[in-house]
Amino acid sequence: MSEKFATQPPRTIAPSWHTVLLIVPVLIFSLLGSIRPTHHALSSHHIAQYLATLAWEWVLAALALWGVRMRRVPLRQLLGARRPTLRDWRDDIVLAAAFWVASLIILTAVGVIFKLAHLATPQKTLAQLAPQNAFELLLWVVLSISAGICEELVFRGYLLQQFAGAGRSIWAGVVISSLLFGIAHGYEGASGVIAITIYGALFCVLTIKRGSLRPGMMAHAWHDIFSGIALMLLRHVRMF
Repeated sequence: MSEKFATQPPRTIAPSWHTVLLIVPVLIFSLLGSIRPTHHALSSHHIAQYLATLAWEWVLAALALWGVRMRRVPLRQLLGARRPTLRDWRDDIVLAAAFWVASLIILTAVGVIFKLAHLATPQKTLAQLAPQNAFELLLWVVLSISAGICEELVFRGYLLQQFAGAGRSIWAGVVISSLLFGIAHGYEGASGVIAITIYGALFCVLTIKRGSLRPGMMAHAWHDIFSGIALMLLRHVRMF
């Protein structure tokens, strides 16, 4: 993503039919994942669920890359500004950490509101999918890193720029890509979709301000990793 993107959104980066082709299976899988019997069945087969999700993440990323390739859009436009020095990496790590802490505070506040409204929190749903042993935890870490790379590439790289270009507004890209990001996590229930839509919007702001996907990829990956570890520990002490 170029540094000019925030003030001068590009034209669409892939054909419209390709965007539909990308979105439709996301919506279908989200709907299937939100069905209660399917959800509970998958939650009892963690390894199969992790491997299937891992494969799906990379298929989705490959599909996005295929779309931009048809328009001869360079991968660098999706990834953002090239910052190869150690100082750049340090700055991105610090920025990702600060973003993670800030987003946790916001998501905690959202969770409190859900609790007051007597809605199921995303954590209770995720607890069913949390790893239960060392091998599952290893797979969870691999899956989390893949989610950080692939989901940021698809939602904050491809979809953010595609809808910003289509709507000639950066905010059109933020709103639509964030809604799709939330809906893609339909297996976490209605409250989860709302929380993750907000989370997606925060990632969009981070990407736009930094002009790069790298801090978002870092924050996304370690948020998922530490969420899995925390839920695994809580599960073992019988809090879920």
